Amino acid sequence: MKTFVGPGSATCCSLLSFCGILFLVMLGMAFDAKVEILTEFVSDPDDPHLTAKACFSAAVVYACFLGFCSCQLLVHKFNSRNAIQL
Repeated sequence: MKTFVGPGSATCCSLLSFCGILFLVMLGMAFDAKVEILTEFVSDPDDPHLTAKACFSAAVVYACFLGFCSCQLLVHKFNSRNAIQL
């Protein structure tokens, strides 16, 4: 099978995607709960629930990247096991 990214890039992408998912989900939950430090200032968003929804949507995008990069890691592992050694 052919891969699109190298094993190092796939590992880095997987780790960053995992961290991004955690951060965005926690930020989305904070906006959804209307945490005072995020919602009570002049420059804050008008609709915190809409902002929370955007955070959750971005977390889904990061989850797709995590799935793709994890599959790339599995393909690299599969190819290294089945490689012909001379």
